[in-house]
Amino acid sequence: MRIRGMAATAAAGAALAAIVAWPAGAHVGQQTGTVEWVDPESKEAQGAALNMVAVGSNSIGGRGFNADVWVHEQYAYVGSWGFSDYASGSKQRFCPSPDKAGVAVLDTRDPSKPRVVSKLQNPPGTSVEDVVVYTDPRSGRDIAVAGIQVCGGSRYDTGFFRGLQVFDVSTPAAPQQIALLSTGCCTRGLHELEVQHRSDLNRSFVFASVPTSEVADAASPSGRRDQQGKGDFRLIDVTNPAMPFEVSNWGVHRNLGGPPAAGLGCDPDPEYGHSVEPRADGKMAWVAYWDSGFIALDLTDPANPVYKGRTSYPSDADGDGHSSNYDEGRKLLFAADEDFCKTSGGTEKGFGYLRVYDYSSLRSPVQIGGYKTPNSSGSKDVNAGDYTIHNPLLSGTDLYVSWYTDGIRVLDAKDPRNVREVAYFVPPSVNNPIQPSQRGTLTNATQVWGVAYDEARKLVYASDMNSGLWILKRTK
Repeated sequence: MRIRGMAATAAAGAALAAIVAWPAGAHVGQQTGTVEWVDPESKEAQGAALNMVAVGSNSIGGRGFNADVWVHEQYAYVGSWGFSDYASGSKQRFCPSPDKAGVAVLDTRDPSKPRVVSKLQNPPGTSVEDVVVYTDPRSGRDIAVAGIQVCGGSRYDTGFFRGLQVFDVSTPAAPQQIALLSTGCCTRGLHELEVQHRSDLNRSFVFASVPTSEVADAASPSGRRDQQGKGDFRLIDVTNPAMPFEVSNWGVHRNLGGPPAAGLGCDPDPEYGHSVEPRADGKMAWVAYWDSGFIALDLTDPANPVYKGRTSYPSDADGDGHSSNYDEGRKLLFAADEDFCKTSGGTEKGFGYLRVYDYSSLRSPVQIGGYKTPNSSGSKDVNAGDYTIHNPLLSGTDLYVSWYTDGIRVLDAKDPRNVREVAYFVPPSVNNPIQPSQRGTLTNATQVWGVAYDEARKLVYASDMNSGLWILKRTK
């Protein structure tokens, strides 16, 4: 998620067709557990579903500000986010207290009754939005890596840690921090990440983004926000998880002499490297570079990333390349544009949506398809909320997509030129648990941040900023 300079609107009402009111204690579809936080007096407990049912849910103590979700060995890991108004100095807007922060670890072996068993505690004054859990191929230990960003004050405050935090979660109920790797001052820190093992090198890497590293900053020794002049993309070696180290970095200024495209739409920024999608062999990665599109980097030599090409937006697009998933067999990139502006002067109408690129040629990728939900299309009046796509997750030829106020959308991409929706689940809107004076941009609207998929059990995991963790199953 990118923090906007504008507040989101009021609580969502009936977001989609087929919305139903839920009385207290009611089940969602054929849910086997109750929705623990539904208020019997609430008139806003609404949701919607098509070809999906909820199996279980957990509000994570009603803490709010839930971020991304990951599932590993039937345990779910849900991050938490916060932010400070660093654009105007050190004025704090919202940073969760330690008891409400951290990555919540939930035992979902019984998916109808997910329960919190521990927490990966992030440093004070920080946000831990993204987490990946994997089994280390060398030791066999389960490892969690988390991206840490400043949220407690000004980004210039060097007293806050920002970077990579590493845990041993072989016993999920008793996680142990084993390493920290600082990304240095004065960006917010490490935002999103993925992990891939290089079998040809017998090395494991974190593919990470440290956004705004190259934004001009006259107070910095490098002239850029990152004091060492590094780019937004960072490649980190975690072959020994207890001793991570940076292998290389890459940025549009550092390596191309400047952004390859102009800013577009209502959030114009061609130098914002948001996230990274590695290929399965780890030798290639796509960096979501906002209005500069999705940039392909050859990482055959991990120490020397090589630019191979990028996607480009039409002149009337809003841009905002946010995240992607790569289809190895078909050489397709399923890319998400996180655009919160329903209308922007001179650009296409609607919120951000899915684009499908044919990447048969790294030098000249071509968009061949896309998908917009009815609410994101800009063709209809919608209730309050953010109807933009967030994260796509590919399983076979199905895409499981977190779409903020449009919940979880399931897309059939067998024909990439004609992607179609086959199922969805929209959690009900609930009261934002954060005090009104600290709410910042978050309201009562449904805001599904993350999606994960348990291939073995065919379960979909969704993290909602307000309502917590949902475990879902398709009915067809």
